[in-house]
Formats: sequence, C-alpha cells, structure tokens
Amino acid sequence: MDSVHIEPVADDASWGGIPYKPKSKWSALFPYELLIGLPIDLYTAFVAQCFWNWFAAPALRLPEISFLQMLGLLWMMALLIRSSAKVEMRALVFLVSITRLCVPPERNKVLGELMDSRLLDELMMGLAQIGQNTLTLALGFGLHLLIS
Repeated sequence: MDSVHIEPVADDASWGGIPYKPKSKWSALFPYELLIGLPIDLYTAFVAQCFWNWFAAPALRLPEISFLQMLGLLWMMALLIRSSAKVEMRALVFLVSITRLCVPPERNKVLGELMDSRLLDELMMGLAQIGQNTLTLALGFGLHLLIS
C-alpha cells in the first residue's frame, strides 16, 4: 500500500506559502490617505451642508446647519459605519487567503503586488468621489432653483 502525503494547511502566519506581515494601523500610505481623504471629506461636508440648507431645513422646518456641524456629523456617521466595516474587512481577508491558496506559487508574487498597490486605487476612488459630489451638487442646485 502506498503512503499518502498530506501538505500542511497554511496557518495565519502565511498566505499560500508567502509570509504574511500584518500591516500596522498606521501604514506607510497614511499620509497619502490623509492628503486625499481630508479634502474629499471637506468637500462632501460642503455638499451635504448645501443639501441640508436647501431641502431638509425648509421642508422639515429645522434650523440651517453650519459647515463645521455638518463635518462633525459626517465624521460621526463614518465612525459608526466603519465599525460595521470591520466585519466586511475580515471577510475580505478570508477571501484573499483562499484566493492566495488557489493561485499557483509562481503567480502569488504578482497577486501580492496587485493587492499592495493601493495608492493609485485611493487616488482614483478620491477623484471619483469628487466627481460624484460635484454632479450631485449641480443637480441639487438646479432642483433648488426650480423649487425656489
């Protein structure tokens, strides 16, 4: 009878044979995320403030809101949403682990490089958010002119 050799399953310290180094909370991309994310947050707060003052305040008979109050509200909502995003992040890490186990070892390096190039992704998502906010602001302003 032939003996059967079973390969050990990769543990938490490696993904498909490639050592896994957990990224610190303060990654090397943090300054770039701050440079990209903060102006987008400020612009989003401006758009949300305009919408609140144009539509919500008159319709609900509420006072208008200042820019800093809207920024604080958006950041508070982001904190609440971010806590539920941790569960999604764990699921994503699990899926990435499974993907790395399915990819041949010679292609794992390429997969790792694709997953680690986040700066361009952050920039593209930031530009898309600015475009979306600008379009929303223009449409909202047009609606505001029609209503008033």
